[in-house]
Amino acid sequence: MSDERPVWLTSSEGLRLFGRYYPGDAAKPLCLCLHGLTRNSRDFEDFAPRLAQQGYPVLAPDMRGRGESDYADDPSAYRLDVYVRDCLAWLDELNSGAAIWIGSSMGGGISMYAGATAPERVKGLILNDIAPEIDQRGVENIRKIAGKGGPIRSWAEAAQRCRDVNGHVHPKETSEDFWLAFARRTHRQTGQVTFRSDYDPAILSALSAGPSPEDRWKAYDLLREIPTLLVRGALSELVTREIADRMVRQKPNLDRVEVPDTGHTPLLTEIEALDAIFSWLERQ
Repeated sequence: MSDERPVWLTSSEGLRLFGRYYPGDAAKPLCLCLHGLTRNSRDFEDFAPRLAQQGYPVLAPDMRGRGESDYADDPSAYRLDVYVRDCLAWLDELNSGAAIWIGSSMGGGISMYAGATAPERVKGLILNDIAPEIDQRGVENIRKIAGKGGPIRSWAEAAQRCRDVNGHVHPKETSEDFWLAFARRTHRQTGQVTFRSDYDPAILSALSAGPSPEDRWKAYDLLREIPTLLVRGALSELVTREIADRMVRQKPNLDRVEVPDTGHTPLLTEIEALDAIFSWLERQ
């Protein structure tokens, strides 16, 4: 189905960072796929191969503290400038100049920060249900859910946990296979009958860290020359339609698509998302 290759990078502090690389046409820009706060590169296991089939080289890294990457010794290292530094090191490792940064939720925040601070390395941005400002009601819902819940003793229990937490994001997904696949992307088996979410619990400190919304909107203004596509889940509780409208007002060249019957965040394999993304990429 795909020519996925495991790749490794050593960070400036000596952390071993993992990525999934899909080779492509050297004439096309690298697509850098960045996951959300509590997720990992497996989020893109269906989407990344579709990009590669179109000839785009793709890298989907596990950000520090997630998946196969090392956990940070100091939780304060779980912040945007450090994540961007890691991503730029990945681009250097792969001899890539400017990439298309495709970020889901936190990954989109990383991408916008890169566009504001290292624009020469950003050929374009695809922001998956993320904005300079996010509705605090959605943040509080994440805070209530993330890291909570009792022990998990089977993949079936993990799948049910995922469905309980994320069912409102994908309300039309009723298949047991869908939620089992979701669980395998987001959980890790640690013993014969023990399972856990696949991230360092210390990353949750990032929910209350980072620049203010005012500073993020100022940084967003620095993206005015960078081609950008916003993919918004029509049911999103973080990126409201009002916030998306403000993004367009401040950046009139912003392209935008809504994915129906989907919350935070779209999978990017929905037909509406794929059509918009491939059309947008062809114009870059």
